[in-house]
Amino acid sequence: MSAFIGPIHYWLYGKIKLVSEREEYIFNKAFKMCASTAEELREQVWQTYGAPLADTDLGEIIDHDNIHGWLQRQIKIVESREAAFIKELLDACGSETREPIEQAFFEHGKKTGGMAQLEGKYEVNTAIGIYKALNDYYLNGMPCDQGDKVVAAKTDSVIWQGACLQEPNWKRTGVNTKIMLEFYQGWLKGFVGGMNKEFCFRPIESSDEGAIRYEIYKEC
Repeated sequence: MSAFIGPIHYWLYGKIKLVSEREEYIFNKAFKMCASTAEELREQVWQTYGAPLADTDLGEIIDHDNIHGWLQRQIKIVESREAAFIKELLDACGSETREPIEQAFFEHGKKTGGMAQLEGKYEVNTAIGIYKALNDYYLNGMPCDQGDKVVAAKTDSVIWQGACLQEPNWKRTGVNTKIMLEFYQGWLKGFVGGMNKEFCFRPIESSDEGAIRYEIYKEC
C-alpha cells in the first residue's frame, strides 16, 4: 500500500503534524492561565473539527484511493482547528491570552528552526538556504498551490511575495485574520532566528495591493 505514497506526501504530512504540535504549544501556554477553560475549549473545538491525527506512519491512515484529497482535507482541518481554538481562547480568557499565544508561535518556530539547522542539509549561513529550509517546514497550502514567489535573492537577503493560503480556513472559524497573520509572522521570525541567530525575518511593504512581502536578512 505505501508504495503509492511518495516523498512529497510524507513531506506535506510532516508540515501538517507541525501545526498540530504548535497547537499543543498554544494549549500548554493557555492552560497556565485558564486551565479548566482551556481544556473545555479544546474539547469543543476537537468535537467540531476533529482531533489531531494519530502519531503513526502516513501509510496507516491516508486514504490510498484519494491521496491528494486526503492531504488537502487534513490541511483544512488542522489550520481551521488551530484558528478556532485561538478564537475561543481569546473570547473566553480575554485579551491577556494573546501574549502567551504569541510566545507559543515564536517558541515553536524557534524550536523548528533549530531542528532544521541540526539536520545538516541546509546552507544555514545564507538567506536563500534558510528560505529553502523554511519552505520544508512551513505549511502554506498544497505543493501545487505555489503560495510564495521569490522576487529578490542574494547571499545575505531573500525577499519573497507570499499568498496567505491559510486565510480561507481562518475565516471559516470567525477568528480575527489580522491577529492570526501576526501570530504566523511570529512563527516565521522564530524559525529564522532558531536556524541562525545572525539572520532575521521581517514583513516589508509592497507596492502591489493586497500582496505581502517578507525578507530574511543578515546583520539585523
